[in-house]
Amino acid sequence: MKFLFYLSGEHPSLPKSEIDAVFFGEGIDYEIEYEKNRLLVVDAKTNNFDFINRFALVKDAAVFIYKGKSIHEAAVEAAKKISCENYETFAVRCRALDCKNSMEVERELGEKIGKLSGFRVELKNPKVTVSCFTDGCFFAGIKLKINQKFSSRKAQHRPYFSPVSMDPKIARIVVNLTRIKTGANVLDPFSGTGGILIEAGLMGMKIFGSDIDERMVDGCIENLKFYGICGEIRRADALNLKENLQKPVDAIATDPPYGKSSFTSNKNLAEFYKNFLDSAAQILDAGKFMVIVLPHEYKLNFKGFTVREFHDVRMHKSLTRRIWVLERE
Repeated sequence: MKFLFYLSGEHPSLPKSEIDAVFFGEGIDYEIEYEKNRLLVVDAKTNNFDFINRFALVKDAAVFIYKGKSIHEAAVEAAKKISCENYETFAVRCRALDCKNSMEVERELGEKIGKLSGFRVELKNPKVTVSCFTDGCFFAGIKLKINQKFSSRKAQHRPYFSPVSMDPKIARIVVNLTRIKTGANVLDPFSGTGGILIEAGLMGMKIFGSDIDERMVDGCIENLKFYGICGEIRRADALNLKENLQKPVDAIATDPPYGKSSFTSNKNLAEFYKNFLDSAAQILDAGKFMVIVLPHEYKLNFKGFTVREFHDVRMHKSLTRRIWVLERE
């Protein structure tokens, strides 16, 4: 099945890395057939598109139906598709990535599809939406709904609040970059109030979390219940994961403490991170992934891991973090 993706422009490298990681995790082979101006045409070896809802940095997704120079041919292919599925009503939404007028393209394409299919345009509550992009060519697809709603899961909307909780969108990216399959188990050994685990749970992962601060453990459990998520959360030292967990996990996604006020068992953060990496290596099998978010200035020896990639993300004016994607050797 071919997909049409329009990527977020929030970061130069993360959107494509997230796509690659999700496809890898779900075991889906794919090829990029077109890439320009954040627009991708992807040929994926699957007929299932449940994975679409995992993405944090795909702004628009559609089942691909046309790429070419003719708006009439785009209308023909769209009409075939909606007639085959008997959608009855439709809308057209266009995003112009060149100098074309998007409203004019929507109107013209909508009129042509209506005449060819016999179905009517319904802007408020259509049975289906035809997504159109212009970038020197016309691109068309049947829009897929992405249920993200990140703003509703920001820290201030949770019953247990912490101002240092990771933004939900970043948290979801961190989970996805672990290349974990839906339904597998993921651990956050610095779970805090549960930001990373909330996103993992909503994507259908089995979640495990721990924190050395009992207050955070209780707050994490409260927040997970608020979103209808079940998981195993306990008070534990992240520097002794093998004894605490007593079993391997499929992935680790975590944002360790990094400030002077952090509740850690070691005042030397560089040494603390090193000891944590040794601990994490004991519960990850070879080929499994850990994604860890650290201050960008730290240069650590990731003994036992291979660095697959890293991304610097500006959290706010005075703080840039580095997302490390590590594969257990």
